Amino acid sequence: MRARIGAAFVLLLRAVPGWCQADTSLAAHGSAYYLLKALASLVIVIALILLTYYALKKLSWPAPRALSEGPLELLQVLPVEPGRRLYLIGLKGRVYLIAWSQESVALLGEMERSEIDEQLAEG
Repeated sequence: MRARIGAAFVLLLRAVPGWCQADTSLAAHGSAYYLLKALASLVIVIALILLTYYALKKLSWPAPRALSEGPLELLQVLPVEPGRRLYLIGLKGRVYLIAWSQESVALLGEMERSEIDEQLAEG
């Protein structure tokens, strides 16, 4: 049984591509070559990780508030639980309270902006 496994292993080693076998021509470079090669690979991997991080940060949703233009204004976002949020949105002097979940979106209420300012002033 061991002889069969050994013979199968030898056949497998003969069948592997050349890139899988040891290359003795690189032995002349010494250990400094391998160290430099490993450090260069590490730098490339770290650069790719940082590039991916900054790309995902730039493309994140929702868009940053500073980029919003127009009459629609996001006043506040309140995460209620995972997958559910309350949005307070201002539009042309009115304020809307919107509930968002993964299943639906619902308008909970609306008020004049002046009414909210009055209530905040009263305490």
